[in-house]
Amino acid sequence: MDTFITNIISDLFQDTDPLTILGRFISLALTIFFIIVVFNVVQLIVGKIIKGRIGDPQVMMVRKGIKYTGMIMAVLFLFKSLGIDTSAILGAAGVAGIAVGFAAQTSISSFISGLFLISEKPCQVGDVITVGDVSGVVLSIDLLSVKLRTFDNLFVRIPNETILKGNLTTVTRFPIRRLSLSFSVAYKEDLEQVRALLMDLASKNIYCLKNPAPFFGFDTFGDSGISLLFNVWFEKDNLWNLKNSLLMAIKKSFEEQDIEIPYQKIDINISNSVTGINEEHV
Repeated sequence: MDTFITNIISDLFQDTDPLTILGRFISLALTIFFIIVVFNVVQLIVGKIIKGRIGDPQVMMVRKGIKYTGMIMAVLFLFKSLGIDTSAILGAAGVAGIAVGFAAQTSISSFISGLFLISEKPCQVGDVITVGDVSGVVLSIDLLSVKLRTFDNLFVRIPNETILKGNLTTVTRFPIRRLSLSFSVAYKEDLEQVRALLMDLASKNIYCLKNPAPFFGFDTFGDSGISLLFNVWFEKDNLWNLKNSLLMAIKKSFEEQDIEIPYQKIDINISNSVTGINEEHV
């Protein structure tokens, strides 16, 4: 190893003239700097050309590929200027790459999964997604992982392999969503009156869309009352505005119209063995 380094230094400094040595260093540095600058300019130009035609993750991947290519060419030029045999280095790098590949199978699997995610585009930066029990806003889609910011402001990194093997739900993929409400009313209530009241509340709510129209449905006979379904559609950014305002309006209107929302009751019959009188408590 010492001999190898000595030979490189000897070849580089074979001319003992300090000005000549300085000129070689300056020429070498300027050439490497020029290569890096050219590739940086190319990646900026290519990025602007393809932006809007493909997704942001693909643009990022192309720009990084151009950048790393420029860095590799600069390093190869440096080795050639120093008289280093690059074929031997590339061979050694290939052997080392195989060894690293066996030691990093999970990372490689995530890398390949990242390529599938970038090409498939199940989500974009800024989307709200759910993976398993984790929900959040997508900060970045990289080759190894997807970064999220949860709604309680936590940073979560999810390996691409995990996403590809499981279910990914993109909450904000489409411009409108449906809010499904399920509740019960007492058996004594007039369902037509309940339906008319709910439809009227939906029509007056500014966050509820008229098209698709709200849906009122009879679900089932419950233990304490009749189970109903009420579905309304809204723009994807108005979930909590709609849900809070609509539920509060329903509760207030049910109280004003004396519509009962039932709760579970237990009937207990007590038999008095002395008097023979049955007493019923609710």
